[in-house]
Amino acid sequence: MTRTARQSSRFARRRAGLVSSLTAASLAAGALTLGSPVATAAPCDTWPPQATGGSGSLGSLGGGSGSAGSSSNPTATPWKTGTSGYIPVLEGRTQTVELLTGRTSPNDTVDRFGIQGTDLGILWDGGDGTTYMALGDTFGDCSLPGEQWRSNILFRSSDRNLADGMRIVDAPMESPGVAKSILPRSNKPGETTVIPTAGVGIGGTQYLRYMSVATWGEPGEWVTNYSALAKSTDRGENWTPVQGTVRLGTGSEALVPEELTVDGEDLPSQPQAQMSAFLKVGGYVYEYQTPSGRSGQAVLARVPEAQIENPDAYVYWDGADWVADPDAAARVIPAPVSELSVDWNDYLGKYIALYTDARNNIVMRQAAKPEGPWGQLRILLSHQAIPTMYGAYIHPWSSDSTLYYTMSTWDAYNVFLMKTDLTGLAESAFARSSAPADPVDTGEQKLVERIPIPE
Repeated sequence: MTRTARQSSRFARRRAGLVSSLTAASLAAGALTLGSPVATAAPCDTWPPQATGGSGSLGSLGGGSGSAGSSSNPTATPWKTGTSGYIPVLEGRTQTVELLTGRTSPNDTVDRFGIQGTDLGILWDGGDGTTYMALGDTFGDCSLPGEQWRSNILFRSSDRNLADGMRIVDAPMESPGVAKSILPRSNKPGETTVIPTAGVGIGGTQYLRYMSVATWGEPGEWVTNYSALAKSTDRGENWTPVQGTVRLGTGSEALVPEELTVDGEDLPSQPQAQMSAFLKVGGYVYEYQTPSGRSGQAVLARVPEAQIENPDAYVYWDGADWVADPDAAARVIPAPVSELSVDWNDYLGKYIALYTDARNNIVMRQAAKPEGPWGQLRILLSHQAIPTMYGAYIHPWSSDSTLYYTMSTWDAYNVFLMKTDLTGLAESAFARSSAPADPVDTGEQKLVERIPIPE
C-alpha cells in the first residue's frame, strides 16, 4: 500500500467514529483529495524563496521567518519540521468548519489557483454581493523557478451558507491555474514583501490597507517601511496605490513608490498605524490602527466614507472627543493586539473585536460604540488546543448566534473557516470576571483529532 493510500485509509477509519465539527461535505471532499494523486510539487523547503525572476512579486528575498513567526530558525517553514500540518477537529463552543485553502480543501486551490500554502484570509463585504478575502504570502509549485511565490492573493465568494463551508468563486489570475499577486512587491533591496491588513468596500470601489515589510524579526515582530491604501474599481482585478495615503513605519522611506507621494509634501511618520481593521458605521469608516508586529495597542480613527482617500479628513479618538492630531489618539484596546478585525454582531447587539492575545488565544471583546469602552476578554479558541494559530478575521455574513471567521496556522500554513456559538456570551455573562477563563481548562473545549494534510 502506498503512503497516500495509507493516509486515505487512516483518514476514513478516523472519520467513521469521529465526533467531528467538520461538515460532512468538507470531510468527504478532504477524503477524496487525500486518496487522489497530487499533481503539484511538495511545499517549499525555505522561506522566503531565494530565486529571482518570475511574475507578480517574485524576486530575491532575504532572511526572516515570516509573519507567523513561530520559529526561531530564519529559514524554517511549516514543512521544514517534517510535517505538513493538520486539520484540527474540535469539540465545544468553537469548531472547525473546513480547510479553506491548500491540499484537501474543497476549494481545490492547488489546481485552480496554484496555492499550496497561504495565510490570513482578511474578509470584507464589498457591497456588491461579494465577500472578498485577501491573503498573505502565498506558495505554489516549488519545482518551478520562484516557487510560484506571491506576496498576496485575492479571492471572491458569494457563498452565504457558511454552515457547510465557504466556496471560492474566483480570483484575479496571472495565468491559467495561477492567481496573481494583486499588490506586487518592488523587488528592491529593503522590501521583503507586501501584506494586506484590512479591506473595505465603498460605493463600488474596494480599498485595501497594506504594509510594506522591510524585515522579519523575532517571532511576532517585524519592521515596516510604510503602510498605504490601494483601490480597485473592477471587483479587485486590478489595484492602484492611492496617492498621499502613506504612513511611514520605522524602515526605509526610500522604499515608498513615487506614485504614492505628493510633490512638496512630507510623508507623515506614523509607526503606530501600520496595520488596520475597518468598520463602516453611519457614513463613516472607522479604522482601528496598530503598529507592525503582535505586541502593540489599538487606537481609533474615523473618516467620512467619501473622504477615505484624504488623510486630512481623518480624526482620532482621544478618549473624550474626535481630534485632528493622530498623536493625541488614545488607546481603545490594550496591548497586545494582533491582526485585529471588528464588526457589528446582530445577535449580541454589540460591536465585536477578534484578535490573538499574548498567549496566542483567539479572543473577543464587545462594545456598545466603536470607540468603546471595550469589555473584558473572552477566549474563543485556546492556544492549548491549537498552539500554532494566528489571525482571526470575522466573516461579514455571519448570522444568528453563529460567528464565522478565518484562522491560520503556522504548521499547516493555510487558512481555516472557524465557527463559534455565541449563545450565552452577552457581555453581562462575563464582564465581572477578573481574568478570562481558558475553555480548555474549564473542559468547554477539546481537541479531538488532528487530520493530517499530505506532505
